[in-house]
Amino acid sequence: MTEIIYWVIDKIITAIPGTLLRLIYPPEKVASQIKVRLKGETPINPSLNSSVPCLDIYFEVTNLSNIDLEIDRLIIDLWFGQPVLIGAILDRELIKSRSDDFELYFREFLSSKQIKQIEPYLDENPPPGRISLDIRAYFNSKIGQVKVEDRFERNGI
Repeated sequence: MTEIIYWVIDKIITAIPGTLLRLIYPPEKVASQIKVRLKGETPINPSLNSSVPCLDIYFEVTNLSNIDLEIDRLIIDLWFGQPVLIGAILDRELIKSRSDDFELYFREFLSSKQIKQIEPYLDENPPPGRISLDIRAYFNSKIGQVKVEDRFERNGI
């Protein structure tokens, strides 16, 4: 029964012009129904001893709204006590309405200065500063652009 209701809602949303749909689903309301989270136990994964040192970050996106979204970009600002990198995921991909299984992946190759800043946080007793990650995600949809911001903080990796 639930599938039929969702199918009907999808058909109605497809038929309504975006400007009218915006009255029913304002971007702020849709933004509150989108969750961008770090994925798994170790979502921030530095590989400092590899031949080309890099840092990987894994995200999962949950779209609880009734609107299909296209990810436009995800801006990443990562601090290990102080700024270490600013990067972006620029791949455009469709995130279906009411879905919770969409994953994003970010990789940055590291300089020697970035490695030096990250290394102390891999020890058992990391320095006093926290690891913090600020994200800004922009989604395109039938109602226009939707922006989601979040901040994640950790004591260690």
